[in-house]
Amino acid sequence: MNKTKILILTAALFWGLSAATQAFAVDGRQERVREIKEDLREKAGSRPGLLQKFFNLKGRAAIGTGNVTAKDGTTLTVEKDGKSYTVLTDDKTQFRRRFWGKGSLDEIQVGHQVNVIGHWTDDARTTVQAKLVRDLSIQKRFGVFFGVVKSLTSGGWVMSTVSEKRADQTVTVSASTKFVNRKEEAIAQADVAVGHRVRVKGLWDSAANTVTEVTHVKDFNLPVRATVSATPTP
Repeated sequence: MNKTKILILTAALFWGLSAATQAFAVDGRQERVREIKEDLREKAGSRPGLLQKFFNLKGRAAIGTGNVTAKDGTTLTVEKDGKSYTVLTDDKTQFRRRFWGKGSLDEIQVGHQVNVIGHWTDDARTTVQAKLVRDLSIQKRFGVFFGVVKSLTSGGWVMSTVSEKRADQTVTVSASTKFVNRKEEAIAQADVAVGHRVRVKGLWDSAANTVTEVTHVKDFNLPVRATVSATPTP
């Protein structure tokens, strides 16, 4: 192999690695931007004053961010700042998820964080008839998530993410999931290996930190990049 060919191959390899590195960096920045936006929306949407304004309930009951400590039928027990509240719900109560998607009473579990607005039913102000219960622990939305595969499971894998907030995510794929490599060429689930960097499109549950209903997986480590070794011309 002459020097010209060696230089061309070396340049091509360098360009490919640089492009891939830039793509990874862009992916990471985009994911970080999403996290910042989510944090801002959460902080803005969690203020009791904003919740009161949303339902025009100024002067009535408003519990900021409290923890669900018990659930009995349609009644919740919510603790905030060391004080316990009884939250009554009925067929007129609206249930919302973290970013205002429609939720349900069935989704709310002990340990979840909630906002509550409504009106007091007692002079001691410990019981609330809820107009709105917003579960901050439920965020089921479709999104794009990047990570490195840490371990494989029967239904998918566990991956570490670029977000410290999300930590490790458990990904579950199905027969309808589309798998591609970085060139958008079709691959199989079995091709995804520990250590591979992947992009996953699916439904994220923030409480369980799982990604299900996955529609698309992209493996940035495939196809394997060839190494270039300079062979001196005899």
